[in-house]
Amino acid sequence: MRINARLDDNAADKLDYLQQQTGLSLSDVVRESIEHYYAEVRDRAERDAAGLDVLVGAFEGSDDSPTDLSADYKRYLWSDDPAADTEEEGHPHRPAG
Repeated sequence: MRINARLDDNAADKLDYLQQQTGLSLSDVVRESIEHYYAEVRDRAERDAAGLDVLVGAFEGSDDSPTDLSADYKRYLWSDDPAADTEEEGHPHRPAG
């Protein structure tokens, strides 16, 4: 696929810098940048899905469902690691699974 893009001076300078520092061609810098950004977005989506799994699992009615779900649902959805919270902190959790 061919790409035709307009870059402002700041983005063009960054692209030039990446080429100079890595010794890669423009095409290779673009390819590697896409791979890096793709992995970042995919990892973020997987973390969000894991948080959602914890939240959805709470509705199964098991004994280890979070008791503070209605008040702290955002923490369960967007925490980097919802399972890292402990009951000692006053926030019981349901392990991801």
